Amino acid sequence: MNVKVCNLRSNDFASDFKSSVMNSGFAVLTHHGIDHGFIKEVQQVWRMFFLNTREYKDKWKNDLDGNMGYKGFKTEKAVGAPIADLKEFYHWQPGKQLPTEVAALTMHMFAQLEDIGMQILSVLEPEYRKCCQASDNTILRTLYYPALDFAAEKGAVRAAAHEDINFITLLIAASAAGLQVKDMKGNWQDVPHEENSIVVNVGDMLQLASHGLYRSTTHRVVNPSDSKADRISMPLFIHPHSDTLLADGFTAGQYLAERIAQIYQQVKT
Repeated sequence: MNVKVCNLRSNDFASDFKSSVMNSGFAVLTHHGIDHGFIKEVQQVWRMFFLNTREYKDKWKNDLDGNMGYKGFKTEKAVGAPIADLKEFYHWQPGKQLPTEVAALTMHMFAQLEDIGMQILSVLEPEYRKCCQASDNTILRTLYYPALDFAAEKGAVRAAAHEDINFITLLIAASAAGLQVKDMKGNWQDVPHEENSIVVNVGDMLQLASHGLYRSTTHRVVNPSDSKADRISMPLFIHPHSDTLLADGFTAGQYLAERIAQIYQQVKT
């Protein structure tokens, strides 16, 4: 498996990117145009949010939409995983609430990532861009993996093996390494942790819509060797509009509802 590092400004970008996601489901983007200092600033303001008191963070739970807002530590399991992930996170999309201290920076990050996502979808297939342009299902997830300086449950990891639901995911280079992808032989391979890069991967919806041309690959986030190191990551999950047909008689809206129900049912069991 070869996860390629692809220069978005290169004349070879389209061929490099397509071959990487067809082979591995993943690619690493460089020269994407988002300022590195801005990325660090966004990560830091979110780190301060997650380091705030639980009482403060709980104010940002969304009781009207269970998939939006703040989600506490160990409140999500990957489908099929026996143990909850060692993470907390915040889900946001335009029109939803954000803490004041992160709002402006987060909205700007969302807009920049979405624009790059539309460029990438056009490379794969112009129709995919039309399916996802201004979709109200696209969501930004800000994840905080705290330093593991506590007694974690045996077998618990930052993010257990899973596949993404959506069309494509854009992940701004996390503040620390740890992302791995499973190859076709079942071995785990490190995804290159390039400074100021964006990791792009294919989700299950695009695999279905492309009849398997683009692969949705199992991935995970492993625990670090340094127990004092935390990790911030900000993936943008680009989704098609709910009425987009993924297969005969099966829409993106139906697929999304089923998968979200699976994820949150895992926490209860």
